Amino acid sequence: MIKKLLFSLNFQIIEAKDGLEGWSLMIKEKPDLVLLDLYMPNKNGFDTLKDMQEEWVDIPTIILSGDHSSKTIHSCLSNGATAFIPKPINKDEFYRKICE
Repeated sequence: MIKKLLFSLNFQIIEAKDGLEGWSLMIKEKPDLVLLDLYMPNKNGFDTLKDMQEEWVDIPTIILSGDHSSKTIHSCLSNGATAFIPKPINKDEFYRKICE
């Protein structure tokens, strides 16, 4: 669903198999937007957000996660995430957040 929506909006998509590959691609490609899951192998989303701040990587980042406790959302937003979208993803909410 996410890929279809992004393609329909003419986004170019770069996918990573895990957090470490995602970090490398982010540094190399410098995308306009990052969609980031929190729980990934090799480098989780929390570590990625912290590394983005430490390395001054200023890319809008939307967190997509099934862990939507207030503590998790607060942690993500206070560590540089632009927005948080809980899973399962609501198509309309997702569209609004990526178009902001």
